[in-house]
Amino acid sequence: MADPPENAPLLAGEDHDHGPVQTRRSRKIFGYDTGMSTRELILGSLAILFLIVASTFIGLYIATKAHLRKDHKHHDDHPGDHHDDNSVCSTPDCVLAAASLIQGMNTSADPCDDFYEFANGGWLQSHPIPADRALVGTFTTVSDNNKKILTKIIDSIPASSESHALDAEHDNLRKLKDTYLSCMNTDLLNELGDKPIQPLVKHVLNTFGEFNVPLEGDDTSFAPPSYLGKWNEAYEIPQSLRAVANQNSEILASIRDGHHHGLEKPSSRPAFDALGGGDSGNRKRNEKITDVLAFLHARDVDVLFNFAIEGDAGGENSQIQSLWFYQSFGGLPAKEYYEEPEIMDLYTQVVEDMLTAVASGGKKGQRDLLTSIAEGAMEAVEEGAETWPWPWPGSDDEPAPEEPLESRMKKLANKVVEFERQIVKAGADLEYLFNPHYSYNPIPASAVDQYLSFFNLGQYLAAMAPRTRPQKITVTYPPYLKSIDKLVSEVSDPVLSAYFVTKLALQWYGALGPKTPLFAAGHRLSNFLKGIKPDQMQDRQDVCLSSIDLVGFIAGREYVKAAFSKEAKEDATGIIQNIVNEFHDELPHIKWMDEKSAKAAQKKASALIPKVGYPLNPNTEDPESLKSWYRAVDIKPDTYFDNNIAATLASNARTWGGLGRERNRDSWEMYPQTVNAYYSPPDGEIVFPAGILQPPFYSYNWPKSLNYGSFGAVAAHELTHAFDNSGAQYDDKGRLRDWWTNRTVENFEKRAQCIAKQYSQYYVLDDKGNKVHVNGNLTNGEDIGDSGLKQAYNAWRKVEEDKPSPAHLPGLAYNEEQLFFIAFARSWAQVTRPATAVARIRTDPHSPPYWRATGTLRNLDAFHKAFQCKKGTRMNPEKQCKLW
Repeated sequence: MADPPENAPLLAGEDHDHGPVQTRRSRKIFGYDTGMSTRELILGSLAILFLIVASTFIGLYIATKAHLRKDHKHHDDHPGDHHDDNSVCSTPDCVLAAASLIQGMNTSADPCDDFYEFANGGWLQSHPIPADRALVGTFTTVSDNNKKILTKIIDSIPASSESHALDAEHDNLRKLKDTYLSCMNTDLLNELGDKPIQPLVKHVLNTFGEFNVPLEGDDTSFAPPSYLGKWNEAYEIPQSLRAVANQNSEILASIRDGHHHGLEKPSSRPAFDALGGGDSGNRKRNEKITDVLAFLHARDVDVLFNFAIEGDAGGENSQIQSLWFYQSFGGLPAKEYYEEPEIMDLYTQVVEDMLTAVASGGKKGQRDLLTSIAEGAMEAVEEGAETWPWPWPGSDDEPAPEEPLESRMKKLANKVVEFERQIVKAGADLEYLFNPHYSYNPIPASAVDQYLSFFNLGQYLAAMAPRTRPQKITVTYPPYLKSIDKLVSEVSDPVLSAYFVTKLALQWYGALGPKTPLFAAGHRLSNFLKGIKPDQMQDRQDVCLSSIDLVGFIAGREYVKAAFSKEAKEDATGIIQNIVNEFHDELPHIKWMDEKSAKAAQKKASALIPKVGYPLNPNTEDPESLKSWYRAVDIKPDTYFDNNIAATLASNARTWGGLGRERNRDSWEMYPQTVNAYYSPPDGEIVFPAGILQPPFYSYNWPKSLNYGSFGAVAAHELTHAFDNSGAQYDDKGRLRDWWTNRTVENFEKRAQCIAKQYSQYYVLDDKGNKVHVNGNLTNGEDIGDSGLKQAYNAWRKVEEDKPSPAHLPGLAYNEEQLFFIAFARSWAQVTRPATAVARIRTDPHSPPYWRATGTLRNLDAFHKAFQCKKGTRMNPEKQCKLW
């Protein structure tokens, strides 16, 4: 399920792939006890290294400064260009930062024409995309450096057989080591083949029925659903599915009282009518479907629909965790792919290969078939079937020729893909789901069974959260209920069974051996969608370092000990607070916001809770807390697939256990080593893991211009989310409320739409050189978030006025304002394969990195002034969108 942009992280995708550089290791919260001789050796080595680098920079400084002034004569008169040696930061951190910036720039480019190329051209040229990756960028580089730190940590942990200690610290380290080793043992994984996933497949087939049976007819025809998910203002939800999208106190009160007047009981149940009413056969089918849904959802398999446990933004207390109903997403990234023949052909072939692999591994013989018939007969007798005696199979003397397995699976794959295509078409567009005004539709929990005739909510909840019975469920797109009910009622059981197994295989093939047929099929599809060669395998160590997220908070503790200091935590918190204060003070001066709205906005800004470094639930500082957190996760060095399932089940059980309770405010949605950040509207918090507080985003010893231009921009982005087109719908307590005046809302929407139109003009090129435009409505919240750069700049200038610091870097003939914007642009350096770029355009609420940097700076007067860009240049266009 896609993250709503108000909940969305700073970026999505391979930069933190599903897919975290602090060099100051001497200052850390939990330091290793090292001997003095080792320390002396390290210090000595660093001193020699610094002497070499410093001597290099003597020549580099002279040559580069002359070169830069020659290339950019129009900057010669800027007062900041002529600085004295006392203002130059010459510490090792500054020297290395300067070297990185110099190597990454293309000073032959005009900053007023293409600032992204000016700041990053050298970096882009020197960082080709690795053969096994979809992209390479600043975020992936930091993540790779963080993984190197984790690699050293894991390598230093004794193997399980070498340590018999029972204390919490060693038990946690054992789980971390064994998680990694279980992934790296590809010889064993290949030897096991598909055996690890077979118990899951068998549960689905034993519960719901086989798909490897003769199919009736050549095609499965589905009537197109009534609602295809395309939102427009003229759209009206049918009365029988209507729910108030925002704040209707009468309906919400009636829900709390156990009544609901916003939904009418359906006059008929189409699925039951079509199948003959609520007879025992239908009840049995519904129970089986519900059983399979609970089984697969608990294992993170997205089938038919999804439930999520999130804060009740429409209630009085947004911290109460409530049940949300989401549409299902397909095996392809976006709706558009289901209309592209080349991709559909490949996807159908992948589904066929997966079904064939499963069917060939568990094909029934004649004796098993007769046994199944006999068991079915006894079940029919027990149910009081009126069809006794049933027609007995004909003579075995001349058996009908059996259709080859490959032929049956080919037909079945076509039906499965068409079924999924109709499911995807029935869902809402992402820009609809990402708008809480439309997606907050509470209904009584008892109504779900009425609209989903194939589903039993009580049975499902008994499997997922047996102690909790919610009174209401928030449906993000009500028309989907009717559509999915119709589709499930019309699909045949073998096709539905094959759909379940396909989605299971697509979710978990990556935990099997690389030479397993299921892995080969899924990997081929994944590579194609990313633009990677079909047979290119991802670096196994990289895969396994990502896999330690199974025990991510344990890894986070070790990472924090090695790479994140107490001083950095305090300093970063100060940067965030300075930016929040600047935004707070600026609000009364925003012309489009009236006084009442500005005061309410100030109240919300003051209520925001910044969190930096690592969580306290589980407590990263306490090994016992971490041991308790992962107590239910049984990790072994030779069961990689089972380790994944165990961690997933434990995580989901904990999430469902919070249903109906207040959220623990010390918990986080990210691990400490993650290179990302996020804002959570119901919680009113902005969160910054230690993983992103590394160069080139942050260093404790850098000039403030660099830290505010890079990490400060990240902090301002998350802060501004609280006031973007989605976040602005939540008040200071995280509740969906109308807290701006109508006039302020109208003024805001005009400016927000200006930004949406601006970004809709931007595009990426597909692999054929065709333009694929950004959907400015989808990316609007993130683009508004990026516009918060102005607050980071103003906060930095205010801090610099109060406490000046050495502002210049050796070898760079740029003043502090210019360095601020160079640091900002550097954070978005990225090279992306065309196929991946197109996939991001279609699914990611973030604009492409080039446009995140370029679009933001085009609207910022401080940037135009810093680089003296004249009106009418590409970086200072006539038409601009000003929000703050």
